[in-house]
Amino acid sequence: MKINIIVLLIKNKPNKIMATEIKEINGMFQIVGSITSANCHAIKSHLESTLVTGKDLLLSIEKVISIDASGAFMLEALYKKAGLENLVISIFGLENDDIQEVMSTTKTRYILSNDRV
Repeated sequence: MKINIIVLLIKNKPNKIMATEIKEINGMFQIVGSITSANCHAIKSHLESTLVTGKDLLLSIEKVISIDASGAFMLEALYKKAGLENLVISIFGLENDDIQEVMSTTKTRYILSNDRV
């Protein structure tokens, strides 16, 4: 079993650091923590590097505890980019209640796969 872990430390308020992890386990990426305007650029850059290899992307956001509109739109942009490059991106998180309100409000819920990991 191959596991890679990337930890993003984001200082979002004075003296408060928020960690978000991107784990790669056997070719599937999992985001643990928050996806916000403070870290969505770093997350997008890391995931886009996988798309550059020409491989399909499996992404679980089932362990995301919060997401803001910037994070939802970043995931949508990644989803659209994969489609333009004839790649498949499967984003698992349809059952994650912590993100449903934002995904619905931003009309980005359609990018979530029906399958669960």
